[in-house]
Amino acid sequence: MAERVLREGIRGRRRWSTLRSKSGAHFSPILVETEILDDLCRRAGLIVEDTWHLDRWVVDVFRVEPSMRTWLGLVDPDVLRAELEEELRRSQIVSALADGPPGGLDWRAFAFVLRAGERVLDLREHGFKPSARELAGLVDHTKAWTLRRKELLAELIGQPFEEIVNALDRQLGIRGPLTHPEGGIWASAIAEIDLAVADEARGVILVENAETFRTLAVLAEQSWIVIHVPGGPPPAECELIERLAVLAPDLVFHVAFDLDPAGIRIASLVRGRTGIDVEVTGMSPELLAEAPWALDLSDWDRDQLARLNGRAGPLEDLRAAIAGSGRKVEQETFQQRLLQLFSDQPVSTHST
Repeated sequence: MAERVLREGIRGRRRWSTLRSKSGAHFSPILVETEILDDLCRRAGLIVEDTWHLDRWVVDVFRVEPSMRTWLGLVDPDVLRAELEEELRRSQIVSALADGPPGGLDWRAFAFVLRAGERVLDLREHGFKPSARELAGLVDHTKAWTLRRKELLAELIGQPFEEIVNALDRQLGIRGPLTHPEGGIWASAIAEIDLAVADEARGVILVENAETFRTLAVLAEQSWIVIHVPGGPPPAECELIERLAVLAPDLVFHVAFDLDPAGIRIASLVRGRTGIDVEVTGMSPELLAEAPWALDLSDWDRDQLARLNGRAGPLEDLRAAIAGSGRKVEQETFQQRLLQLFSDQPVSTHST
């Protein structure tokens, strides 16, 4: 009943008599007026205007402070649209934003689907298909895939929802001196699986692209732990990294993502979500300068570089080099250089 009052009042001034007449059997005006109303005024931004009626003060009209919108899970469409315009970059997703929410979806659900579509296309570039649950978690930590949301995502991507996501669990890409009792490490079991890091482990290499992961996986024979961390980064990979950092506190984590704003962003998210420090062995200005093939920066890239200015941490030198050179590099173009670079790294094992 309290929520009903707040949701009505957030729309603007409302007559109390109208709320009473339309609220149905599950709404008790007497209970609200005697036991709830004062609390809502003190704690939840409710503003009540009384009138004198039948020798007493009674509620006449009410409204709720706009600051309560977020707390109630409501959004300002103009504010949300502005956020999405800055965040989205895929042409079909941006075009859908311009059209606005289709029938059956409010702005909050619409934004959820647009962001999910952006994630799907980002991850697809790295050969990664999330499960429905993972995809929802990448957007806002919810599992709420309604039929209408699935339909809209299918329209945006141009495929049935069942082909966009994995129906079953996903095996994580990891190679190296680790022991565990399973044939593979699965996304759903990462928190429970019994893991151990061998003493000879030299460090961890976090790799963005699937092809580069396959190339660098041979470093497992040199006691490197190599982990595929596709765009996102997905929650399961972050949890795996966290567990390794706890199991072997002396392990050094090296990032090897694309030398572009998106790669810097992924590395920053990994740092923020796991709390680890990273070495930029595979993401240095020298690698950018040596790369045999590069791409020009897009408007989106330049915007992201500006946003990352002063916020890229250990990757600030690379950010500045990309901005200054006007070029970006995908790691597939210098895989062999990465392979040699990590092979030449000094051997430094951890101790348990």
